[in-house]
Amino acid sequence: MGDTYTMNRELKKRQLRNKIISVSKADEPVSETAQKPARRGRRIFFPALVLLLAACGFYFYKYQSEYSFTDYEVTWEKSMRFVDTAEGEKEDGVQGKDVSEGSFVGFAYYGDNMLKYTKNGATYIDASGKDIWTQGYEIKTPIICINGDYAAIADQQGSQIYIFNKEGCTGVAKTQLPITKVAVSAKGVTAAVVEDSTSSYIFYYKKDGDALGIDIKMLLSGDGYPLDIALSPDGKQIVMSVAYLDNGVMKNKIAFYDFSEIGKNVENRFIGAFEDEFSGGIAARVTYLNEDTVAIFSNTGIGFISVRNVIPDTNVVIVPVQEMIESICYSDKYAGIVTDSGSGGAKRLDLYTTDGKKAGSFEFDFAYSGIKIDGERVILYNEESCIMYGVNGRKRFEGKFDFAVSCVRGGKKSRNSLIIAGGEKMQEIKLK
Repeated sequence: MGDTYTMNRELKKRQLRNKIISVSKADEPVSETAQKPARRGRRIFFPALVLLLAACGFYFYKYQSEYSFTDYEVTWEKSMRFVDTAEGEKEDGVQGKDVSEGSFVGFAYYGDNMLKYTKNGATYIDASGKDIWTQGYEIKTPIICINGDYAAIADQQGSQIYIFNKEGCTGVAKTQLPITKVAVSAKGVTAAVVEDSTSSYIFYYKKDGDALGIDIKMLLSGDGYPLDIALSPDGKQIVMSVAYLDNGVMKNKIAFYDFSEIGKNVENRFIGAFEDEFSGGIAARVTYLNEDTVAIFSNTGIGFISVRNVIPDTNVVIVPVQEMIESICYSDKYAGIVTDSGSGGAKRLDLYTTDGKKAGSFEFDFAYSGIKIDGERVILYNEESCIMYGVNGRKRFEGKFDFAVSCVRGGKKSRNSLIIAGGEKMQEIKLK
């Protein structure tokens, strides 16, 4: 019994000593060798965290750009009707006028906001539906051009041009001959095409409406007729599509004129033209997509001309189109054409980047009256509904509205919202 007791006592002592040693080791400083696995773990953890966050961001972007919405709710709504006030009275500081249902009402993208224009006046409306300013006028047939911070509204076949920036009207230009086309630069320089029985003239005006003293005369019998014009964002260059007769055959050329110091050194400020590249068709629209690229839309395709070095690059990129072109659309990043096979089937939209490379293509079956590229979205709409695609061709939304719509654009505050405008009202909708 004594031996057993002694053995148990010794065993308990050893167990107690082992416990004391384990506790004391835990309190000792960790050696450099022991710290290495912890550091290695941190080196692995932080890159993994970065990759995880990047993956989350990528999938969130994919969700934002590709998720298909099925419904919407109205965020805010505003009446678009003028208040009919007696002469001398004002509504919110603005003279009111009654606009009947048959009166013209148009909307245009103006930066992140919208410009509403009628025969009686124009109103600049922000993305919250608030009127920034209203300018009254009397115009029989309003035509509009917007470039950056400036807009010009002219009376087609009339003699007045109203020039605006985002703070209001900066000036009114007046012509002696009927206006056929108008263009404005991002700095307010405005060009007007006017004509008489034998010639066309392009006159230039400052943003306050005063004449710049620069003009181009084109004889219809020799130089041709300007089908369309566009001013560069800085106002120093103009491009025009000109139709002319060559031995009784109608041809087309794209001509460039420069009004900077470079243009002073050449006759009539003419710096170049492209004839062979566009002789097979008629270009009804020319535009500066941005300060570096001009796009030419003809009935045979799209042309892209680089003006990065002021003098137009002779290496013109031509995108031929065999089908019938039904309509066009463009932004500062993309140019698009809608083609129709003519067989009553689906239509196709082809989108190109500013260097002529295809960015996307998709078919659709929708009776649209307007089409806009808004950022990375393509919006097609008619009076009662709209359909929205991503540039990649994925359908994002399709919905109907309860009033006659004239324009649809993306909302400013959210990728998942649209601003809907018509003669009756304007509203922002949140897609769900």
